[in-house]
Amino acid sequence: MADTGFRLMAVHAHCDDETITMGGTLAVYADRGVKTCVVCCTDGKLATIVDPNMPEETTRPHLAEIREAELREACRILKVDEVEFLRYGDSGMVDTPTNLLPDAFWMTPLNEATGRLVAQIRRFRPHVVVTYDGNGGYGHPDHIQAHRATLLAVEAAHLSPLFKDAGESWRVEKLYYTAFPRREMKRIVEMAKQAGMDPPFGDQNPDEMAFLTPDEFVTTTIDCASVIGRKRDALRAHRSQISEDWPQLTLPDDVMRQFADEFFQLVISRNPAVLPETDLFSGVTPQA
Repeated sequence: MADTGFRLMAVHAHCDDETITMGGTLAVYADRGVKTCVVCCTDGKLATIVDPNMPEETTRPHLAEIREAELREACRILKVDEVEFLRYGDSGMVDTPTNLLPDAFWMTPLNEATGRLVAQIRRFRPHVVVTYDGNGGYGHPDHIQAHRATLLAVEAAHLSPLFKDAGESWRVEKLYYTAFPRREMKRIVEMAKQAGMDPPFGDQNPDEMAFLTPDEFVTTTIDCASVIGRKRDALRAHRSQISEDWPQLTLPDDVMRQFADEFFQLVISRNPAVLPETDLFSGVTPQA
């Protein structure tokens, strides 16, 4: 595929977040000739190990390296061009003692994390950047910190007086947050009920699920049906974190294609946006 001149950067908290939230989108744009980069902020060393062939006592000491290797393999499958690791310490789940560890991403001075992301933006020069919303999608401290640092970095990267040692200034044209619409969860729940299956979150009302995005905030839908097989393979690459009973790995292909779309919320656009969109680069002109 010919190089379009466009560049897409995704900033995520842990290895596997990139595939779960937007693996299809990364694959779609790679196939279209867009240069892609994934920045992973933490080492993920505190995550639960789900692979029964990875014993806790021998795997835990090497989990950070294992997860990095898994991310590299997932990105190879998705045809991501560049993978960058900031290697901050995993903070663990919200309101746990590990949030306060000295090396935790959550404890990192925001100005420091922002500066490192500014350097990544100025180096890669993306037209579009994607990260999480202000709640980090579901309230994980590392996701929230990734949101804060990325939002500030996108704005600081084009201001030459800021972070003068981080490279030549670069203006990101569009910033998106990953999203999972309430309407999509309602559709999943209804289909599960019709098929006689248990909904993925039991009897919980989608309107009360804090990790879902209000429908009116969702601006952009990317059709990923053509790459659903690669997304599944990339999910399997994260075998320390994702088991074979993961919903996206167990559903039949024809069902998966009905739920292949990935969703985003446009929050910054340097040019007037025409919404809703089906392309992250809508309205963007390639720059050098």
